[in-house]
Amino acid sequence: MADEQNIKAAPPDYTQLTQVRVPLEEAADAFAIRDASGRIPIVVVPQRTYRIRSELVVLAVIILAAGLVGGAIWNNAALLWPLAIAVAVLLVVLAISSSFRVRVPEGAHALLARGGRYSRTLGSGTHFVLPWIAVTHLVSRREIPFDVPAVEVPTQDNVRASVDILITFSITEPYRFVYSISASDFDQVFQAACQDALRARIRQINSAEVMNLTHRDMAELVEVLGAAVEAYGITVMKINVTYAQPPVDFMRSQEARQLAVLQQAEQAEKQALAQRRQADEEALARQQVIAQVEREREGLQAQVQQAELRRRIVELEAEAEEWRLAKLEERLAKYPHAAQWEVETLQLEIGRALAGNTRAVLQFGSASDIVRTFLMRDGLQEDKPVA
Repeated sequence: MADEQNIKAAPPDYTQLTQVRVPLEEAADAFAIRDASGRIPIVVVPQRTYRIRSELVVLAVIILAAGLVGGAIWNNAALLWPLAIAVAVLLVVLAISSSFRVRVPEGAHALLARGGRYSRTLGSGTHFVLPWIAVTHLVSRREIPFDVPAVEVPTQDNVRASVDILITFSITEPYRFVYSISASDFDQVFQAACQDALRARIRQINSAEVMNLTHRDMAELVEVLGAAVEAYGITVMKINVTYAQPPVDFMRSQEARQLAVLQQAEQAEKQALAQRRQADEEALARQQVIAQVEREREGLQAQVQQAELRRRIVELEAEAEEWRLAKLEERLAKYPHAAQWEVETLQLEIGRALAGNTRAVLQFGSASDIVRTFLMRDGLQEDKPVA
């Protein structure tokens, strides 16, 4: 039970950088084949430090011994011993001659050592190297991706975010890398340095800026990590933030808050629209009232003008009547009996009109008044000038 608990409690293995030990001839394949954990080695250590093919030397010794024994057993085998010597020499030559050629795979550096001390570094290709100079390491010179996950990193406002970055680096000084640290140890050191730098960087921003990390320039973080691993001959090329997000609960609360803000904004917009509509209606009502008042004012002005016109007409009529009365008075003064004659004439005409009514009773006065009326009429007709 204790072992099972320890197994369950063991942290996951995030090792990404490894080195393998294979024959020098298989180094090219080793750099291209992933191990069981999906990791590609960045350092290959040859199984044999020196390149003389010992199997050919052993075979030459065996053949030489066999020829010696055979020549001693068979007296008539005079050619067996020289033949064994020739074959043995040929095998030794082949074993030694192949050690002069060192083939370095494409995309790798080879470290040479003489007498146990570092000698020089070779690039890719086939090189002529003395047999007693050993090839100690083959180091990848390709750009190496390195994933750094950071979980529950606190931000400036103390919100724990999850961030994942992908760092690309290359081994620019293989000698310093190989003789300073191993690949697996560098994995742990680099992982810790990246975690510290990433946590410090996230601590400088707030939770609202976490999701924008994928679009931000990480040049500052590149400089920090480059300075941290410079002693190992490593150059950090670039850093990409592949994942950056606050906790799910925090995201939901932020979404709810943003939704509430949007709803408030929408409500405020609706209220503002209603206020504008009410203001427009009030303005329209005011305009209608103003138009009504203007029409009433124009109507009053028209009435005033009509009243003024009627007053003027009355004045003119009064003036005309005054003029008529003045003329009448002048005529009466000139013809004093004319007014009486006019009255009597009207009475006479009324009497004539009513004469046909048998029920009407007319009283004209005395007979002398009737006679006088006809005489005055005749006199006035005589006084009229002849046209």
